[in-house]
Amino acid sequence: MDQLENTSHYDNGYGQDEYMTQEDEWDRDLLLDPAWEKQQRKTFTAWCNSHLRKAGTQIENIEEDFRNGLKLMLLLELDYHDVAAVNQRCQSICDLWDHLGTLTQKRREALERTEKLLETVDQLFLEFAKRSAPFNNWMEGAMEDLQDMFIVHTIEEVQSLTAAHEQFKATLPEADSERQAILGIQNEVQKIYQNYGIRGNVTNPYSTISTEEIVVKWDKVKTLVPQRDGALQEELARQHANERLRRQFAAQANLIGPWIQTRMEEIARCALEMGGTLEDQMTQLKQYEHVIIAYKPNVDKLEGDHQLIQESLIFDNKHTNYTMEHIRVGWELLLTTIARTINEIETQILIRDAKGISQEQMHEFRSSFKHFDRKKNGVMDTDDFRACLISMGYDLVGAGEVEFARIMMLVDPSATGVVSFQSFIDFMTRETADTDTADQVVASFRILATDKPYILADELRRELPPDQADYCIMRMPPYSGPGTVAGALDYTAFSTALYGESDL
Repeated sequence: MDQLENTSHYDNGYGQDEYMTQEDEWDRDLLLDPAWEKQQRKTFTAWCNSHLRKAGTQIENIEEDFRNGLKLMLLLELDYHDVAAVNQRCQSICDLWDHLGTLTQKRREALERTEKLLETVDQLFLEFAKRSAPFNNWMEGAMEDLQDMFIVHTIEEVQSLTAAHEQFKATLPEADSERQAILGIQNEVQKIYQNYGIRGNVTNPYSTISTEEIVVKWDKVKTLVPQRDGALQEELARQHANERLRRQFAAQANLIGPWIQTRMEEIARCALEMGGTLEDQMTQLKQYEHVIIAYKPNVDKLEGDHQLIQESLIFDNKHTNYTMEHIRVGWELLLTTIARTINEIETQILIRDAKGISQEQMHEFRSSFKHFDRKKNGVMDTDDFRACLISMGYDLVGAGEVEFARIMMLVDPSATGVVSFQSFIDFMTRETADTDTADQVVASFRILATDKPYILADELRRELPPDQADYCIMRMPPYSGPGTVAGALDYTAFSTALYGESDL
């Protein structure tokens, strides 16, 4: 019975009200840390064992030992003077035990419920991590693409970028649905925490990506999309403007380029024309020169178009094969060619008049040059010129090579390897002129000078046509012999130089 009396220490150490708090509070505590709950269960088991050790029992078989103790008390009941008190005490202990069992069952159920709840939260965290990571990568890639600088040169390239951008925009509704689903997972976790009164921050152990980060990046993507639209539309308008400049330049260049080439061919044909006189050729060349000068505004307009193209940073034009550099070179060559050809015809006229070459001889020279100009480029190369000389009876075999070298020095002093028509005419004129031609010219000038060894410019202008007088005045050296006067010109030196017998 002493043992029965000693059972009062169950109440003194840990009463039933002190053992557990209210059930709702248990759930909140359990959700804070499952590991802590396991530790508490272990502590409770140890506490029970320590308080029951004096009775020689363990918590594992406490129910059986307790029932055996009650049987013992019933056997002793007849001899105990205060049976009612014992019975009351035993009933109190039984009630306490039953209540402890009830609390333990509730605790077990709370733990199981909490475990399932935590498993649900863990699955939600894992699902959030699995879906948020690729979605976050997609948003970062989208932001990078939307801010990517593009360098294009054609309308087609801009249209290709626009088509790709439209395809991207078509994926935004699906991406928005995924975003809402991901945020919904986190909202579900928040709801569980709120409904069960879980305190503290909601931290996902599987992911470092927060819902705030997803919201910020998504807003950034939504902002960049219309900006990209505007940039592409602006670039498309710029490329349309560039295309108009290309077509405008090409339309002019495709006219000017062939026009220049045609004029070059006409000038070349005129220079070698066998019909008509040199004066007729000069008239035709002057007409060409007038047409060329009148055409210059078209080239100037093309220069203006080219300047606009340069300012717009346009570096290619598929609508034409002509560049402004080609047009410039062709135009300058055309101006040079017409001026040179006119000068050559003027020189031929002077030579013809001075040396008495007939129109038939001049036609013969031109016919020979045209025949041996096999490449039809206005010049004869060395082999063509050799063949021409042989056809005219020159012996250029063996020792004749020396003679050919001498002739080449006359017609090609710069050693370019080609003979121009003017050089050919000069050579043929010297070769066909009579040996006493220089003396005849000197005699003619002596008559004009009234037997003086020199002649004055006024005398030349009075006796000769204006163009011939100017030609002679420009080329006659001053006379420095005896009896000279101011403005005296040496017609003897001029005549011998004209026929290659001396150098001025």
